[in-house]
Amino acid sequence: MHNTSLWSTIWGQLKMVVACIIFATCACFVGCGQSQLPAIPTGGDSPVTAQRLTGTRLTDIREPLSWRFKGSTVVLDYAGQPIPSELVEVLLGDRLTPVRIEASWHLDEEAGTLHLSDMKADEESIDKEVSISIGPAGHIRVNLGSRQYNMFRDSAEDR
Repeated sequence: MHNTSLWSTIWGQLKMVVACIIFATCACFVGCGQSQLPAIPTGGDSPVTAQRLTGTRLTDIREPLSWRFKGSTVVLDYAGQPIPSELVEVLLGDRLTPVRIEASWHLDEEAGTLHLSDMKADEESIDKEVSISIGPAGHIRVNLGSRQYNMFRDSAEDR
């Protein structure tokens, strides 16, 4: 008899452990009634629009090169140094070494193309129009030509 009661006690405790494991598992899936944190989106892209570009500064992910979109004007600078030659060649087609390029801009959102016109290289007018591909590279980055940039909102007085 003693053996039977031992087995029934063990069996009862085992059933209780199994029930606790099932309860704990269900509670984890349901969340125990506590509020859940909002899901953070991962991956994906935020479209590049004219509204999104206006009042922003694009900063190259590796260098101090930046594009500042102020109204209908964009200003490129490289922290007071000459703008990289491969970018100057794409924009101006010359062997110039400007420290600053300013241009009027227009975005063709459907084509994913940034159009620049009325360009000036260090205040010298350049009679040329150029188009550069632009597209999203996540929520805070864009691909512009062959470079990738982080996008920051500029302060109100810079817009």
